[in-house]
Amino acid sequence: MEYFPIVIFVVVTIVAGVVLMVAAMNNRRKMREMEHRERLAMIERGVVPSPERNPAAFEAAIGDSVKVDDRSQRYRTAGVLLIGFGLGLIFVVGVAAGVPNVGLGIGGAWISLGAASLVNYWLMSRRRVRWSPPPHRPDSPPNAAP
Repeated sequence: MEYFPIVIFVVVTIVAGVVLMVAAMNNRRKMREMEHRERLAMIERGVVPSPERNPAAFEAAIGDSVKVDDRSQRYRTAGVLLIGFGLGLIFVVGVAAGVPNVGLGIGGAWISLGAASLVNYWLMSRRRVRWSPPPHRPDSPPNAAP
């Protein structure tokens, strides 16, 4: 019975977090719906929505954007994070606990995972397709109509 208030606090905190997430998602859905209705109303009136409202969608619509692969960036972030975590484990386990061999073993394993992620990032970034200008289209035939 001495842990009952702590358990109640943890359960209430978890439930409040879930309720907060649901409320935030509902609010975001309503905002996107309003933006969509506003855009449709502008199109129905014959007004072209400005590209400043959504530059990525504008560039995709005119076909001027080059798709960037975010997966390689994720591997770089994961690699740096894992190397930092491994160095932290080496310090905490090896220096603070006074067991340097165990710290080097555990931290070194995490560092090797981080290094593998960085190598994966490097390999993926080398495969990235470079931009090239679109091929030249032949001129359209002259109009034969009078």
